[in-house]
Amino acid sequence: MKVLVFTNMYPYEGDPPYGIFVKDQVDALQREGIKVDVLFINARRNKLSYTSGVIQFIRRCHRNTYDLIHAQHTFCAAIALLQRKIPVILTFHEGEASATLKMRLREMIHKPHKFLVYSFNLKKLIIKLVDEVIFVARRYKYVFGTNKGVVIPCGIDFSLFRPVPAKLVRSKLCLSNGRKIVLFPSSPKVIGKRFDMAKEAVRIVKNRGVGVELISLNNIPHEEVPLYMNTSDVMLFTSDYEASPMVIKEAMACNVPIVSTDVGDTKEIMENTEGCFICERDPEDIALKIKMALDYGRRTEGRERIVELGLELQQITRKIINIYKETLRKS
Repeated sequence: MKVLVFTNMYPYEGDPPYGIFVKDQVDALQREGIKVDVLFINARRNKLSYTSGVIQFIRRCHRNTYDLIHAQHTFCAAIALLQRKIPVILTFHEGEASATLKMRLREMIHKPHKFLVYSFNLKKLIIKLVDEVIFVARRYKYVFGTNKGVVIPCGIDFSLFRPVPAKLVRSKLCLSNGRKIVLFPSSPKVIGKRFDMAKEAVRIVKNRGVGVELISLNNIPHEEVPLYMNTSDVMLFTSDYEASPMVIKEAMACNVPIVSTDVGDTKEIMENTEGCFICERDPEDIALKIKMALDYGRRTEGRERIVELGLELQQITRKIINIYKETLRKS
């Protein structure tokens, strides 16, 4: 079986962690014997890349014989649908589909082009037209009111994300052992991740006499992310919207206490895991939940929950291969 993975999210020199979960999936598919080519449209560098992407896509299909096209975004799926000979599967990662109007306006003030990204009707049309849809979170089947598609979150590499004693990691990263560390697992520059709320919540915690330090994963190589997670006393995730945030599953695989807004499948993934808390989008409530996570005072059993859900990378990969086979059978 030969598959073209068509994506606008993939690691590149300017941003090595970008779309790393897509690369992980490609590598896992290849380990299972699937022949995979990758076509990456880097719209982060140039929004006109989608125009040249049409030409690249046509050339790639002309020069190769593919059994399937696996698109990792509705824009890529829209281009893939320009042909109808090869079945198209879409993995739907687009958490902005559940963003409120206020959240959308906050981003569009800074990035006016985002109005296309937020096009609900375009997403709904593409979902209808593709041969199969893989939703990474259950809620998006309800958002679009469709019976079509299956729910398969992206998998976690257990060999990379695993528990490591915090003291060992802190000495390696030259971090102070005297303060509690709150990890913000993103760049503060990404508007929708809401570093402003995280910063204010940590300020409130400090003002109540707790010695805490807020650190962020800004330009941190992917292979070092588990180190920062393991050194943290709590991971704080304040995002406005997500589909199925990888950092939640990764932190759980490291048994790290978590405070998170209710985005994507976070509540479902963390369900009943002691030391993990859902917070409101309010600095006071976030501060309260940070204090509760710190008072918990030990590692969680998050890894057991991830195992229970069957979210190890290779397990997820085999589910995707089964979708490939079923799609080919139907086509």
